[in-house]
Amino acid sequence: MGRVGCDPSRGVGALNGRKSMHRLPTRIVALMIGTLLVVLIAVSGSMIWMSRTLDAQARDQSLAQVRTARANLLTQVRLTTLDYTKWETAVDAVRAKDSDWLYLNIGAAATVGQVVQLVLIWGGPFASDIGWTDDGVEAGRTSLLDPATLGLIEHRVGATPIRSFESADFFVWHSGGVFALGAARFEVVKGENGVRIPDRQAARLAMGRRITPQSLATIEDNYLLTGLEIVHAAPEGRPNLPLLGGDGRPVAYLTWDAPTPGTALLGRMLPWLGLLAMTVLAMAGVGIVLVRRTAQHLVTAERSASTAARTDAMTGLPNRAAFNEALARPARAGERAILFLDVNDFKRINDSIGHAAGDHIVVHVARRLAKLSSPERFLARIAGDEYVFVVTGPSAEFRVRWLAHAAEQVLANPFKVQGHQVQVTMAMGYAVQAVDDMTGADLVRQADLAMYEAKSHKGSGPVAFGAVIEQASRDAAVIEQNLRRALEHGTEITVAYQPIVGPDGRLVRAEALARWTSAQLGPITPDRFVAVAEQAGLMVQLGRRLFQIICDDLVAYPDLHVSINISPLQLMAPDFIPMITEELRDRGIAASRIEIELTESVVVDDPRLAADRLAELHATGFSTALDDFGTGYSSIGYLGQLRFDTLKIDRSFVSKIRSSQEGVEIVRGMIIMARGLRMKVVCEGIEAAEELELLRAMGCDFAQGFHLGRPAPVQVLVNTWLCSTSPQAAVA
Repeated sequence: MGRVGCDPSRGVGALNGRKSMHRLPTRIVALMIGTLLVVLIAVSGSMIWMSRTLDAQARDQSLAQVRTARANLLTQVRLTTLDYTKWETAVDAVRAKDSDWLYLNIGAAATVGQVVQLVLIWGGPFASDIGWTDDGVEAGRTSLLDPATLGLIEHRVGATPIRSFESADFFVWHSGGVFALGAARFEVVKGENGVRIPDRQAARLAMGRRITPQSLATIEDNYLLTGLEIVHAAPEGRPNLPLLGGDGRPVAYLTWDAPTPGTALLGRMLPWLGLLAMTVLAMAGVGIVLVRRTAQHLVTAERSASTAARTDAMTGLPNRAAFNEALARPARAGERAILFLDVNDFKRINDSIGHAAGDHIVVHVARRLAKLSSPERFLARIAGDEYVFVVTGPSAEFRVRWLAHAAEQVLANPFKVQGHQVQVTMAMGYAVQAVDDMTGADLVRQADLAMYEAKSHKGSGPVAFGAVIEQASRDAAVIEQNLRRALEHGTEITVAYQPIVGPDGRLVRAEALARWTSAQLGPITPDRFVAVAEQAGLMVQLGRRLFQIICDDLVAYPDLHVSINISPLQLMAPDFIPMITEELRDRGIAASRIEIELTESVVVDDPRLAADRLAELHATGFSTALDDFGTGYSSIGYLGQLRFDTLKIDRSFVSKIRSSQEGVEIVRGMIIMARGLRMKVVCEGIEAAEELELLRAMGCDFAQGFHLGRPAPVQVLVNTWLCSTSPQAAVA
């Protein structure tokens, strides 16, 4: 084959060919332009269709949200009204026409105006209506509502079934504003033997909650709406929802700005679509350059993504992925160590000053610890408040000890976060590689166990992993294995009962206490095997087994009443209450024979869920007790909200009343507080007659302790207490 340059004609032809490669024929240009136009039209049409679809969906969603908000307004006032009208004390006060009580407990709700702003009572023993509003006037007044509105309310209340948890709820115009109104009759909903009150003899209660600009603003914030307002007539061109009155006709309308996210999105994108069209045309001439640049950007992005995947976004430290990579490198014995650090009481920091402040603590701790990092001291954040150093190189044990001491020093000064001074301490545990073939995961496990040992003994300083911790971990594994076997097959799990006696020395109930005597390990203390059960996820299964044993005893001894300790894990399990309710129903046992005891940790960890669970227990018929009161962090506010029936004062307070006047005053104060909250009081851990006498003199309702009786099998309890013809003389 000849050389191209040897033939001039071929050379010119080749040159023309190369030039033609840089010029697109007219028809190809036209085809590309046509293709681009089709794409642009398709994209534009799709964008317009999408924007209209998004607008329609947003409008429908806003309508559903406002409908939910309207239902919530009525639900809130309806539930508030039912709380008062089905309250036995309130019913008695109405029958007695006790105006002072009615104002202090019902009317004051309106004068304060935080929950409702209108209260009206009429009918029954009242010759005329009496009411209060949020104008601050304490004296009850008549004719707050016009006769037509009052008659409409009376008609709606009369249509509700007698002795039911139903009420009338609708919207009314009053004093130039719209109120969500709930109304019901005062009556006690009891069983078949309850007292029936004819409808005409029952007084009525109406409570109204004013829909204010503030409440509308709250709805706007909750549902991301704008322009929410109340109007008399349905507006044209704006979404609206009627507020129905007692006769089913609208008394007003809620209206708001129609959300148009699609239109807004399209408006923002139109300039970009034009720019995109011009860019696509320009790209035809500079394609090679853009491809090269794109490739460079991809390489840079890949590097950035690789770095980001190994970096903690909050602190900038290496994350768990980077830590695992560092841990995967082999090491010799004595040349690698792990220092595991965890912030003490981090949850309490979050709960006390907020999660945002907690995040600041995480960042500030990371910054101080980062000062100690180096190529041979790799620092990573592997969880919320957990940090890990990987120390490599010779003399790792000496250097990890130095590092732990240095970490204590850099964290010694308090942190300043959002105007608060927070003193942060950390539980630290470390482990040193003992053999060449030890995996990094095993070394981390050892350091983690040492850290938990440090956390359980606050103030003890860094803890080194050793034989004792290893043995404790192995013991827990053995206990777990035998506990699983005991729960599945044997009868090793039993229940002992400790008496709780009243002022006359008679048995009121008995506290059920778990006992386990393993065939292989012998007796295991409850605090040990319960802790293992919680860590191993066996607490719910163990609680179910114990409840079955207790039910067997309740069936065998109909006069027996018991208290049962429930762990937070059991209470928070969604099937716990249905399980125990079904068990009692199948066996024919009344729930009133059982009192559920809960510790303060349930209240502190999740007060709202605890309140819901307690309400379910009360509705089912159980009574409830707050156990070990004073040893945790619950407040009087929690006690008032959660409505426990019994307060159990811990032994740590009872033991001080014989030797300390301060101890006497503390216990007396607890008893007075419980009285104010209408709770019975049980004092635990009574070990001497003198303690019993002092507590009874202070007004303690019930007593429990070794002085009165030690935990014993049910047969011993029954023979000692239930089969006796008189109370125990020794403790009466």
